[in-house]
Amino acid sequence: MEVLTHSAHDNTRNIRRRVDELGPVGNRIRPHVIPVPPYPSWVGLLPGTLKEMASEFFRYRGWQRLALDYARSRGLDRTDLIHHVSYGSLEGACELRRLGPPLVFGPVGGGQTAPHSHRRYLGRAYWQEALRTQLWVRGLSLRSSCRATIREAAAVLTTNRDTEQLARRLGRTDSLMMLADGVQETLIRPQARSASAKGGDPPTILWVGKLIPRKAPALALRTFALLRSDVPEARLVIVGDGPLRFQLERLSAQLGVHESVHFRGRLPWEQALRTYDNADAFLMTSLRDSFGLQALEAWARGLPVVHLDHQGIRDYSAPGGAIRVPLGDPADLPHRLAQALGNMLGDQQVRRRMGGAGVAWARQHTWAVKAEAAEKLYHSVLASGRSSTEAVSMS
Repeated sequence: MEVLTHSAHDNTRNIRRRVDELGPVGNRIRPHVIPVPPYPSWVGLLPGTLKEMASEFFRYRGWQRLALDYARSRGLDRTDLIHHVSYGSLEGACELRRLGPPLVFGPVGGGQTAPHSHRRYLGRAYWQEALRTQLWVRGLSLRSSCRATIREAAAVLTTNRDTEQLARRLGRTDSLMMLADGVQETLIRPQARSASAKGGDPPTILWVGKLIPRKAPALALRTFALLRSDVPEARLVIVGDGPLRFQLERLSAQLGVHESVHFRGRLPWEQALRTYDNADAFLMTSLRDSFGLQALEAWARGLPVVHLDHQGIRDYSAPGGAIRVPLGDPADLPHRLAQALGNMLGDQQVRRRMGGAGVAWARQHTWAVKAEAAEKLYHSVLASGRSSTEAVSMS
């Protein structure tokens, strides 16, 4: 297996670690690190959000072209099949479709958008989301590389219904749904949580993610402030960091809950894992996400989840392991989330049953299970005998 990657975000180190974890199988995997080129100088003249979006677009497009040239120079056009997994977004397209072998594209997201009706929870960042919606989602049909990738791939995998519908609008009627995220088998809790495991510790809500507007951490704080009126001893643990941290700390003080909100920042994995095990409920408030790996990690540890009933988390919510809260009226959304958390915290046996259901769901989404599904898909694509320039019907 030949893996084309780049060095950004510790990507090279992470891939080599995964290769080592695979033991003898890993010896058959060869990573190829291709540098990410700089963006055109004129992009630096653009204001704020436009600069960020344009720089990401041009750097990734440049990297894809370098990857295609590299693959051709190394004779990788003689491989049996190409599987594009990252960028995990429809708008990223895939230049390797030009290489020749059949292309499996995805699972990808990208079709989901932040709801206009709930823009109050995004603040000034709503306009960034609106710009993304216009350029990356609604304008996708204007990009020939995206249309060509969708049309020519032997198989297209989407990670939520929003993206599946977008692919359909672009002419792909046979895309397959597959969750892009997975967990290691070793992460799954081997037995149900003990009813007395926490002893006399206060009820704990866990929130995990980058502190950025689309994750809506401020919504989590407002929800928690309302929960405290019914469960005054409750506490909220926030794991993750980002540009909103100072603003969120100030908001927690304004809401009068700062003594019960614990900002833990970014944590090493072992410490982060303990926060899942020490919590009673997991809260997910993202207003735009392909899915949200944190929820799957929570289910794997037997932790019941309260989440918004939209986008990828709606499509892959653990049956019996979560309380889904409709977006509904934005004015009373914090109240409805707090009510769901209060109901969950008030019944230990319900939490225990939900935790067991979450573990069962997580077992269906281990990387081993996903590898088996991918292998079946590869055989199906190769049996069709078609190249990446021909669409394959998966019906």
